Amino acid sequence: MAALSKIKKVVFRASSLKQLAAWVVATLCIMVLSVDASAVTSSTANGSAPDCQSGTSVKQGFTRLYIALRNSQDGSGTSADDARDGSSPEKFDRILRCYSEGCNDPAAPKKSISKTDNLIVCLGPGTFRTEGGYDHVIDVPHSSNRGFTLGKGWKIHGSGADNTIVQLSSYLPARTVPNPHNVPAGTATGVVFSTSSDDASDIEVSDLTIDDNYPELKSRASKDGIKALNLEAVQLRSDRGHNWIHDINVLHTSGEIGIIDEKWETFPVWIYSAKVGTLPQANVDNVIERVNMSSYGGGQCTAIAVANAVAEVRNNKVDGYQIGYGGWALGPAHFHDNVAMGTEYGFNIDSLVNRGVVIERNLILHPRKCGIVIGGSATYADFLIKDNTIQIDQSGVIGLVFQGNVTGALVEGNSFLWRGQSSFGSFFSSPTAIKNFSARSAGVNQKNSYQNNK
Repeated sequence: MAALSKIKKVVFRASSLKQLAAWVVATLCIMVLSVDASAVTSSTANGSAPDCQSGTSVKQGFTRLYIALRNSQDGSGTSADDARDGSSPEKFDRILRCYSEGCNDPAAPKKSISKTDNLIVCLGPGTFRTEGGYDHVIDVPHSSNRGFTLGKGWKIHGSGADNTIVQLSSYLPARTVPNPHNVPAGTATGVVFSTSSDDASDIEVSDLTIDDNYPELKSRASKDGIKALNLEAVQLRSDRGHNWIHDINVLHTSGEIGIIDEKWETFPVWIYSAKVGTLPQANVDNVIERVNMSSYGGGQCTAIAVANAVAEVRNNKVDGYQIGYGGWALGPAHFHDNVAMGTEYGFNIDSLVNRGVVIERNLILHPRKCGIVIGGSATYADFLIKDNTIQIDQSGVIGLVFQGNVTGALVEGNSFLWRGQSSFGSFFSSPTAIKNFSARSAGVNQKNSYQNNK
């Protein structure tokens, strides 16, 4: 740490009564949020998105496609009873790749397909295996007949997160440098859903479970001489926004290449724009909600991230990842009513220019290092951090950290609760509620207001 500008440290000394009250509050919070999460695991009561329900008409300007596990009995795809057959990775990926890129089948002209925007994909129950994006590079013509990507206006719906699983079946090994994803030789990458181009906006992914399949793929990678895996779930990169990720479960992602170098950290659920010279306000109306993430394979990652965009991130739950939520180059993004459990950081925003971010009513349980971390050698202006609950059970943990260049923030009504075991030895490394300092070359934190925190 560089120049230490200011430290605001609150040492927890809770009486037995206060500890009991903290336990009751935290337990009630968990119960309420758990009930809410279980009540909204799918968009509708029967687990099927409205776009896919039988008897509903197709939206004007859209094409609807049904895919099911049909044991090689391939249908037209126009109804659930006559669905296309997605019973193998090759079949599943080819169907979607044809709609994303266009394909010609002389042997079966009716199966020839033009590149299609505004596609509604309705997946039946069961486990669909896929290579995901595989070797695709955004805005570059796909050079192989493997994997698929999402086109503009696509809607991918399962039959409910408890009914439909989309599982990654392989990874792309990097044998040499350079390689399509610019990762070190001897590593490998995989992502299930990703966009075909920077123009691919207005995408929706819902009502399914994404399984990145880390246990199986790690075992295979070890035998294949692969030393590290980055496995991700949904990456929606576009310049226009209007993306919606909701009512999904995410399992078995990993960020092992980030251990080699942090620049290769992963973002398993990610909405962002890579367009240079634009403001976040050019990529708006993005929502990530009711996403449950668990069974992390390990490594460097931020589970749910937003970058160079404006988004609302709400009612999600992240369990056991390195960092729960975060981003960079953020406009007035709104993170609220989320849960982070057992993460190193619940929230982290530490790069580029960020203005007007709201972090409120989140529950951060048992962070291993910090609850919320804001700041660094850039701009962090006019944040609102309000009514969050951070429950700490380890000594040395910090609830809220401002680590430089944080200005004009309002920190109000947050609760920092101690749930650990008190002892004489732990007194000297007691948890800290709020800490201010300037990390490395960062400027001072200034003009921030702290009100009614406890």
